Amino acid sequence: MILSVSRRTDIPAFYSDWFFNKLKEGSVLVPNPINQKSIAKINLKPLKIINIQTDLLGKKTIETEGSLEGIVFWTKNPKPMIKNLHLLNEIPYYFLFTLNAYPSNIEGNLPSIEERIDTFKQLSKFCKVIWRYDPILLSKEIDIPWHIKQFNYLCKELSSYTNHCKISFVIESYKGCSKSVWAPTSTQKTQLLSSFAEIAKGYNIQIEACAESGDWTKFGIAKSKCIDPEILIELLSKKYKEQNIIIKRKNNKLDGQRKQCGCMPAIDIGRYDTCLHQCNYCYARKSTQKSMNDNLCGEIYERKLDLEFCYT
Repeated sequence: MILSVSRRTDIPAFYSDWFFNKLKEGSVLVPNPINQKSIAKINLKPLKIINIQTDLLGKKTIETEGSLEGIVFWTKNPKPMIKNLHLLNEIPYYFLFTLNAYPSNIEGNLPSIEERIDTFKQLSKFCKVIWRYDPILLSKEIDIPWHIKQFNYLCKELSSYTNHCKISFVIESYKGCSKSVWAPTSTQKTQLLSSFAEIAKGYNIQIEACAESGDWTKFGIAKSKCIDPEILIELLSKKYKEQNIIIKRKNNKLDGQRKQCGCMPAIDIGRYDTCLHQCNYCYARKSTQKSMNDNLCGEIYERKLDLEFCYT
């Protein structure tokens, strides 16, 4: 099982202590986003290989316990979590760090851009960090030249600390999206991405489009896999290298996954309406503000997901 922490709220920024407490307890309760009375209990015990047997033909039989194989963190500000990353020594993980230069009326309750850049650099000392420049949006104050200038600035600052940048465009139909921001037109997207591609190439950064239907391969922009099996296979293979175990991905997919989404299956442990960033385009803001620390009441069931990897 791969854990997503989280598409629904910024756990590293606001609920770091909560997360490490749940990891210590060995499980977490997650309400169904559609039916809040249906609550899944997720096992957070790290997967461990406890026995390996090899027959005369060299075929391995691997016995394991626990289910948590790896974690993908999503955040705009991982700084509160850095001090406790040593607690993840048994678990492979990496970060998706959304770093934009938007003003506070668009992305609120964040440290300065300079402080976040510094945090990005600090975090890269501990693990792999993937930069997200998203969502790309326009407003009265933000136009195409603004984006090109800011993207160049961020590429220059981050180029020695990451080699991937994931992009996407704002979705105006989301309930939490303000009428004061909007998506670029098709022509503007082409203008923007052609410039981005040229800038990124100069800094050896690969741009990847997240769940976007457009084809920008002519600019060298690939399809994104935010929860990326290639990265996780690399991390898991490193973990089990001394045991001479080969990691392979199982070809499974979750129901309800967006058509253009390239992510591998994962269980998300966040809750909507609990993020405190005050972004004016957010899909995760639907109703009254809540907290991840709120008690849950409802029918609890064990949530299981077949392992996405096999070990040989």
